[in-house]
Amino acid sequence: MKKLALYIKMVFLFSLLLSSVATAGELVVIVNNANDNVVNKNLVAKIYTGSMSSWPGGGRVMAIDLPEGNALRTAFSQNIVGKSVSALKTLWSQNIFTGKAIPPKVVETDEDVVGIVAKNKNAIGYVNASSLKDGVKIAVK
Repeated sequence: MKKLALYIKMVFLFSLLLSSVATAGELVVIVNNANDNVVNKNLVAKIYTGSMSSWPGGGRVMAIDLPEGNALRTAFSQNIVGKSVSALKTLWSQNIFTGKAIPPKVVETDEDVVGIVAKNKNAIGYVNASSLKDGVKIAVK
């Protein structure tokens, strides 16, 4: 009986995990069309952990984040940055306390991210691929 209860709990947790990833859609990292820097997963991780604040080609990076609890943020944190949302939150608390870095600006929607990145040459963010508009380009899939 205990094994059955454990099995049911595991199936339930696994289905929750799949549903949160499924609702995230196709995650893409975007930059402004005028941004000529070579952007890869490693560079994005450095930006979103605070170890890099300027683009290799010059200019201060403006990182944009979605709110905690957003499925896309969870997917981005795990798959691109390689850390859980809670681990990143802890890291940013340390960065702020020590004055090492300023955290990414948090906005509510994909449309907000696209709008800011389209207007700022030094901005970077992540969105669902279906949210792409003029003024931005995919940097990392």
